Amino acid sequence: MSSYQPVALVLVLVHHSLRFPTASWKQVRSRLDAGMPQKTATPDQDFPDEAAIDHQRRHYRSYRDHLAFDIAAHTLFVVGSPTAFREYGTALRGLVDQAPSFPYRYPHAGHFCVELGPGPWSRMRNRRRVPAPLHIQYSADWRV
Repeated sequence: MSSYQPVALVLVLVHHSLRFPTASWKQVRSRLDAGMPQKTATPDQDFPDEAAIDHQRRHYRSYRDHLAFDIAAHTLFVVGSPTAFREYGTALRGLVDQAPSFPYRYPHAGHFCVELGPGPWSRMRNRRRVPAPLHIQYSADWRV
């Protein structure tokens, strides 16, 4: 049995060039109104094929297209470049596309998950108790 408890967080994706100070999120959020729920879609061609992603280059010190994670006021911030969002978005797209049918295809496999890594120097890139890598587990039952 796992020792962790799932936590519901709001997700905010931020382009790294904005240098958004996540520590000020609570004050920024308090000035926002309720807003209106919206849906958006990302065209399939915006995500590269998994085979086209050079995962080895992520280990080079000169490579800068990593994600960074932070938590502030019950919000998970994922900060990165367009390249990082596209490449890691491919993995997330796989989660969305494949996870709902996974328990039927592999009934004894346990769970379906994706891990988003912040790069080889994660201690410098993550703050506020964010695990590295970020383990995202699909569950059809939100209580699991």
